[in-house]
Amino acid sequence: MNRLAQSTFVYLTLGLLVLLAVLNTVQLHNLENKVAELRQSGGPSIAARSDNNAGQTAAASSPTCPTDPEVERDLAAPGNLLKPGRRPKDFPANAQLGGTLRRQTAQDPPGLNYMASKNAADVHEIYLYVSNTLAQRDVDDPDRWNAALATSVTTDDEGLSYVVKLRKGVKWQKLAVDLNDPRYAWANVDHEVTAEDFKFTFDIYQNVQVGGRAAAGRSAYSHLDKVEVLDTYSFKVTFKERLYVNFGLVVDNTPMPRWLYLYDENGQKFDDTNWGEKLNAHWYNQKAIGVGPYQFVSWETGVKIKLERNPNYWDCAQPAPFDRIEMVMLKDPQAWLRYLKTGQIDYTQVMPQQYVSELKGKEPYLGEKGLKIGFHDELSYFYIGWNQRRPFFEDKRVRTAMTLAFNREALVENVFGGLGEVVSGPYVKKNPCYDQSIAPLPFDLEQAKKLLEEAGWTDTDGDGIRDKVIKGKKTPFEFSLLMYGGSSEYETLARIYREDLLQVGIKLNPLPLEWSAQLKQQESRDFDAYTGAWVPDWDIDLKPIWHSSTADQPASSNYIGFKNAEADRLIDAHRQEQDPEKRAGYCQAFHRLVAEEQPYSFFYARKRPVLYWDYVNPLFTVLYPYRDLRYFSFNQPRE
Repeated sequence: MNRLAQSTFVYLTLGLLVLLAVLNTVQLHNLENKVAELRQSGGPSIAARSDNNAGQTAAASSPTCPTDPEVERDLAAPGNLLKPGRRPKDFPANAQLGGTLRRQTAQDPPGLNYMASKNAADVHEIYLYVSNTLAQRDVDDPDRWNAALATSVTTDDEGLSYVVKLRKGVKWQKLAVDLNDPRYAWANVDHEVTAEDFKFTFDIYQNVQVGGRAAAGRSAYSHLDKVEVLDTYSFKVTFKERLYVNFGLVVDNTPMPRWLYLYDENGQKFDDTNWGEKLNAHWYNQKAIGVGPYQFVSWETGVKIKLERNPNYWDCAQPAPFDRIEMVMLKDPQAWLRYLKTGQIDYTQVMPQQYVSELKGKEPYLGEKGLKIGFHDELSYFYIGWNQRRPFFEDKRVRTAMTLAFNREALVENVFGGLGEVVSGPYVKKNPCYDQSIAPLPFDLEQAKKLLEEAGWTDTDGDGIRDKVIKGKKTPFEFSLLMYGGSSEYETLARIYREDLLQVGIKLNPLPLEWSAQLKQQESRDFDAYTGAWVPDWDIDLKPIWHSSTADQPASSNYIGFKNAEADRLIDAHRQEQDPEKRAGYCQAFHRLVAEEQPYSFFYARKRPVLYWDYVNPLFTVLYPYRDLRYFSFNQPRE
């Protein structure tokens, strides 16, 4: 019996070992499949999650980024309009996680409240790092939307409404205040991102008391019907019209923490009647908050803004490439290259005159063998905007004359270093909306004089400046041009343009201003003309800048007061059209209209040189050519 029992025990033990071996093989196989899925989706596995990742490669193979079965089910569900997130195809394999990237920026931003601050590119860039949107355009395919804070977006009525399901467990960053101070005890708790935070974002757009970015984008949401919170992690957005831009208006949104911006510094809730006004001057507006890969640390005005890796970032498959980002304020462009050469910053954009005088054909750059240069096209266009509320620029013949006297080709070549191409309309040439058959107007002073004569502007007193009787008073054609005061190129442009305009009998007075001061005058409509630039979204929406309904809206982007019934018809048809080819036809027709009306003197689309140290991997993407550090990295360990 003992021998039989022993034999039975041996067989049972052997069977158990075989079973364990089989289970181990199955688990290993499943694990390998998960790793393969992560690699295929472009999300590199990360070897460790620590505050200091210096020396850790972004292609580390240890699979410690767990998958969420609920998220996987949402993404795979029929009708979901989102795709799994992935890194760009060109993200370098030698990318090293960690270190501090220091970059130049030309000015302090106008506040750091994403919605209530002025609609500045610097603020938008900071929130690329500090926060996330519901979904993100794919870098390699901009028509694809990748899941971010949302795991599912569906529509049952072909785009009239959308149901959004949120990722669970995403935490808001802690406030950048002394949380040991009892004053902030009310805020020193964990807050999860919920549907209420996104509803609050839409509430801000609809609250006419709020200025800044919300005011500038308000017209885009004029057809919003309602936003309903379905539960903690889902909400429904319904529009009054089925427009092709609806989907982007939903998913390209950053949440706003309702638990913060509806309360004063002592945790007391604002009144329902004036919370919008309170938001404009909120006590936390000089700081940033979000749920993204980096968190705000400090802003020393005129010196730098500091961001640090968010240790609790939800997306472990695509971590922050740096431990820290420092945005160093350098108003004087002449200091940019000096700071780079001495190693105080790691990369910088380069002004055209700097490129021509200090870099073009002069390797090694700045005498340093470790410096490299890159070029990229920007998704932006530059222009001069004519305020049609002013009597000078009411007549399209006058506006056309202003363009004919604007020697754009020569300016791009000789002042802006040949780094760009003159455009004839309100898009970049890569966009399907751009009508390639419309050539820019030539430089022609004689034709400009002829048009001014036809419009009634003549020199009646022989002083060399044209004049006209307006409301019973003789008015000389003398105007001011608002212009960004930190650019030597624009100072040269204004000087050359002034000389050419004098030849046709017009006096230009350049008015260089700090960006915040210029923007204030534009928003108040207190200007004759201004130099500007737009970075259009990939899905063009013409309404915020060009529709008559926005001309008189406070702080809207239609600074020049452009009103045109045919333009309105084309804009409305373009917004409603779901077919991409027909939609391109409408916006190309709009291109032809503005080429005739000349509300702007369209200048050029820029090609930007960037100078950087060879330990930096810059990835210039189509959507954010040089301003998206989420896709930059170091190629060697750095502190």
